[in-house]
Amino acid sequence: MFAEILLQSGVSAIPILIAIALIIIIGYVAQALFHRTRVPEVLILISIGLILVPVGALLPATYAATLRYLAPLFGDLALVTIMYNGGTAIRLTRNDLKNVSGAYLGVMDNLLPMVVMSVVMYLLFGWPLIYGAILGVILGETAVAVIIPIIRRIQMPPAVYSMMVMEVTINSVVSILLFTVLLSGLTGGVYTFSSAVNYIVDYISVSLFVGVVAGLAWLAIQHKVKGAREYLPTLAVALLLYGTVSLLNGAAIISILVFALMMGNYKEISSLLRMDIEISKKEHRESRAVERDLEFLIRTFFFVFIGMIAVLSYTYLMYAVVVTVALCVIRYAEVHAITAKEYLDEFGPLVFSMLPRGTVVAVLAASLYAIGGVYFDQIFYISFMVIILTNVTSALLLRRAKFKAKPPKPEHI
Repeated sequence: MFAEILLQSGVSAIPILIAIALIIIIGYVAQALFHRTRVPEVLILISIGLILVPVGALLPATYAATLRYLAPLFGDLALVTIMYNGGTAIRLTRNDLKNVSGAYLGVMDNLLPMVVMSVVMYLLFGWPLIYGAILGVILGETAVAVIIPIIRRIQMPPAVYSMMVMEVTINSVVSILLFTVLLSGLTGGVYTFSSAVNYIVDYISVSLFVGVVAGLAWLAIQHKVKGAREYLPTLAVALLLYGTVSLLNGAAIISILVFALMMGNYKEISSLLRMDIEISKKEHRESRAVERDLEFLIRTFFFVFIGMIAVLSYTYLMYAVVVTVALCVIRYAEVHAITAKEYLDEFGPLVFSMLPRGTVVAVLAASLYAIGGVYFDQIFYISFMVIILTNVTSALLLRRAKFKAKPPKPEHI
């Protein structure tokens, strides 16, 4: 398929391979700069994309257009890996479920923007409520790739750390789920409450069933075949599950979440089913290394791609400023409502500063851009600007919050 596209466009494969190699190298440089300077790698990668096409025009339009054909592929890969990795990080044990503050924050990160953005975009710019709600849901995710490396370097009570990790895990999952339901309702012509409920039940029921069956089947295979416990074979099953459920017109992302929950809690489930599944520390380290590399590759390409197809406009900048201010107000309100009082004075500013938007926002917005349409295009361009503004705002707030956070110990770095 890709070879046919190259032949039709008259583009040689060699420059494309060189561009891909350079993007990967740029990703590693951006990652290193982030650890040294605290400048979010998201900003560096998007800036590179801007320089390549809309600003510097260093990449010929034919090459840029050819690379864009890969966007749907990377979009699906990103959705599956984000949902799978996020789902496996959610623990269903009794002790982990006690940490409800992070889960509350993760859910409210999506519900509040969904409601507020639908009203704000309707009153200020005349948008239909459903499109404002979709914009709010897309912007509900906070960037785990930015936040986790930062909070790992700050000494804080375990309760605060757990809350923040749980939040970034939950809000990514909830963002994708709500986006899927809203978009399906919009494209499926669901306009009444009863028809929406019926549609959602039909849409989700197949997905839940297939996800549970796939999870049980793969656990049974892992019980018999040791090599099946590694990350890549399991991710391959998740991709197969995603494609199968999509063909059945079900909610593929929900199937991935159910499957990921079963894989992440394999010890408890295998114990109930009397299976012997044990992953060694070496296997776990190797799986984590593959997982990180794959996430890095997808994240790098996506943010550079977003910079390449961005439209720089004062109109979208105005939209983005309004949206970013609203997100900051929402963030302040939910942090002060949910964070425990004994931690609020010292760590409240730190928790508040963790508002950068990242990969999930980019993926979901890019998926709307691929569909096309006036509002979908506008959502993409606004989301692009919001990613930049929230990362800059977060960096500025973090500098102020650091004075109230305890300095990290050397062994924690």
